[in-house]
Amino acid sequence: MRWLRGIAGAGGIGLALGGAGCEDQHIVIGVFGGGAPERPMFEAPVAVAEINSSEREEDPTLTDDLLEIYFMSDREGSRDIWTSRRAGVGSPWDAPHAVENINLAESIEDTPCVSGDGLQIWFYSGREPEGIWLAERASRDDPWGTPAHVDALAVEGATVMGPHVDPPGLHVVTGVTPADAETYLALASRERPEDDWSALVPLAGLDGPGDEGGPFLFDDGKQILFRSSREGGGDLFWARRASPEAAFEEAAPLEEPVNLPGERDTDPHLSPDGSVLFFASTRTATADIYEAHRAAP
Repeated sequence: MRWLRGIAGAGGIGLALGGAGCEDQHIVIGVFGGGAPERPMFEAPVAVAEINSSEREEDPTLTDDLLEIYFMSDREGSRDIWTSRRAGVGSPWDAPHAVENINLAESIEDTPCVSGDGLQIWFYSGREPEGIWLAERASRDDPWGTPAHVDALAVEGATVMGPHVDPPGLHVVTGVTPADAETYLALASRERPEDDWSALVPLAGLDGPGDEGGPFLFDDGKQILFRSSREGGGDLFWARRASPEAAFEEAAPLEEPVNLPGERDTDPHLSPDGSVLFFASTRTATADIYEAHRAAP
């Protein structure tokens, strides 16, 4: 975590821990004395060469150890979910392949979200019934089981895509696109991972003049990254709130070199320690997956 080394002794900056079950990994830059977290800053992004192709790749999602990645690719003519593994952080990714038991030839599979332990994966599917589906497996060496539609995350008259489930598995935030309106972000919750989800409700404070999607909720629900078109074709935005029950404060775009004028930057995924951002961008003419290392704060 090189971005931590440079600030570990800086006055006024502390580390606040969050993320049930992974307390030692979920690090949020804050300020001693109860100060609020600041908008994150990142170094120049680098394309994930082993993952990208000449076609479109988007929606990266990774296990907590950052050794297994899932993403959408249309390299074989349709939007499907693909995956790759690597031996260690910093090692090259293996040649990606389409995920078995999840993709269907006659439908679109898109916007995956894998759990930190790699044993559950949520995704959008155009199969009947259209919406969010969930597949599970007993271990990371086992194949995925038969997916099941998540009925509780359906919204009548709207398309629900881009789910992100928080580490404890108690909150899910996703994009909702009504037939006659732009996409907005909505949240559902539950008391225990084995319970059904509540109904999706709009996230207060994040509904801008454009459409919002690709959410990534972190810091026990007090910070969020997402894609918004409020300033053009699509940029990554960040917002914070005082508590998981409060409305979000006004969102702010991530600065260059993550967002680039005239490009579509979307689908953020932040590593558990906050040090690496994976996202998709059209800065090389077609959408590719990039990673950027975090700089203070």
